[in-house]
Amino acid sequence: MKANYLPKSRLRRPYLRQVLVLTVVFMFGAVVFSYLDESIISLISPVWKTENVIARSLRNGSTFFNSQKTLVAENAALREKLSSLEIEILSLSSRQVQESTLLELLNRKQEADAIAAAVLIHPPQTPYDVILIDAGADDFITLGSEVSSPEGPVLGTVSEVFPRKARVKFFSTAGEETNAVLERDNIPVTLTGAGGGNFKFILPRDLRVEKGDRIFSADISTRLLAVVAEVNVRSTDSFKEVLARSPTNIFALRFVFVTP
Repeated sequence: MKANYLPKSRLRRPYLRQVLVLTVVFMFGAVVFSYLDESIISLISPVWKTENVIARSLRNGSTFFNSQKTLVAENAALREKLSSLEIEILSLSSRQVQESTLLELLNRKQEADAIAAAVLIHPPQTPYDVILIDAGADDFITLGSEVSSPEGPVLGTVSEVFPRKARVKFFSTAGEETNAVLERDNIPVTLTGAGGGNFKFILPRDLRVEKGDRIFSADISTRLLAVVAEVNVRSTDSFKEVLARSPTNIFALRFVFVTP
């Protein structure tokens, strides 16, 4: 039997065709994709830009909230520091006042015709509204000298004098009467001591008086004596009873000023 052989050129022709097709496709793809890349990039660029804006906004927002938290924490720390400083200032001021008063007492310093004295005994250790002070005749204290608290309100007068001590009777002593002036409308009143730093007086019901009204001494110095604490009146009464209280706590009094 005779064998048939195909020429070698025919055998190679399909492979050449495939190689040629692949080459053409590759070159076409390279050219096409080079143009497509630019168009795709131009299309995607806004998306990238938007993404960058959002990312920056998120970062800025995070930074803003972090800064807000930091500011809140710093404000809280500053408020706490301020409160601490205020307490320290008040403490220093109180200490300075006490030291100044003690120096006045030790030196018997006389300012504005007033002598500083320490309270040795005060109610309820003494009967009625009476105190005993550590300044007397040797310190130029005289009978009837006016006695006031360091804050200013007048309390009473010296009722008995010893060489180094003196007894003071408050205007609020039970039954003691003191001429005074009600600040509202400058109404003259007569305070009657009720004990324990308290007073009472009577007014016609038509006259105005309210809780918190101040009452001053009737002399030219116009010193604060008491403050209205309560007003009692009945519909059938022509007068009303007014209760007043000394602005100074006589049960905790430590120092006084005596005007000879």
